Amino acid sequence: MIILKLKTQITDTVPREAESINPENIRGLTDSEISALPIWYGNRQQTVGHYFDIDTSEASKGDLSKIVIQGDVSLFKRLGQGMTEGEMEIQSSVGFHAGSFMKGGLLTIKGDAGDWLGSHMEGGRIVVEGSVGHYVGAAQRGRPIGMQGGTIMVKGNAGQMLGSRMGRGLIAVEGDCGDVVGFKMVAGTIVVRGKADRLPGANMARGTIIIMQRPKLLPTFYYSCEYRPIMWKLIYAELKQNGFDLDESYRDAVFARYTGDANTGGKGEILTCLST
Repeated sequence: MIILKLKTQITDTVPREAESINPENIRGLTDSEISALPIWYGNRQQTVGHYFDIDTSEASKGDLSKIVIQGDVSLFKRLGQGMTEGEMEIQSSVGFHAGSFMKGGLLTIKGDAGDWLGSHMEGGRIVVEGSVGHYVGAAQRGRPIGMQGGTIMVKGNAGQMLGSRMGRGLIAVEGDCGDVVGFKMVAGTIVVRGKADRLPGANMARGTIIIMQRPKLLPTFYYSCEYRPIMWKLIYAELKQNGFDLDESYRDAVFARYTGDANTGGKGEILTCLST
């Protein structure tokens, strides 16, 4: 295990670009080499050692060690960006773009996460014990497809545009989410245990959105049937394994199925829970 402990609390409001901090970049490095990794502060290049005390006493030389980050890093952006393996645990809230472009590994965030969490993620797992901002798993500006694999689990609430332009993977939110969940969704699965605000599934082409509390749907979604989807039992098992608050009665829940958005072909679906 490699521990990075924030030396002093950040008092300004300028975000730090910290994409250099991920398991692959730190594998087998000495304390001084880790200390020299770059962190950008505006247009000035600083270093990991400028901000963090580094403890590698529990790390095995050459092995892919777990990284633990201590201290409030809510102004540090892109932590865990591009991870392909290994494990990171952030013991506080974190800034924008955490875990974006991930391809593997596990990123655990003990607090809240900023906007664009897991954007363009292709694999691996992100677990957030708090709430998250807007555009989770979404496509960044100018890109047609967002998240294309992996799993994002959120124990709190989520902001707007959850899974916007999502192409594959699973996003699950234990709390509520904001407007337009699954906007222009192409594929994949989104689960919201709480409430979803306005316009869920707007312009979705394919994919599945499961909202346990029935939302107000667009008129371009049409009622299909009531049933117990087989896939739900698999999703339920994964959610329970990750500590989601779901009663045993939800395992065999009955859902109403609505297909849409008719404006974009009508091949997506929104499932809402009718009974448990």
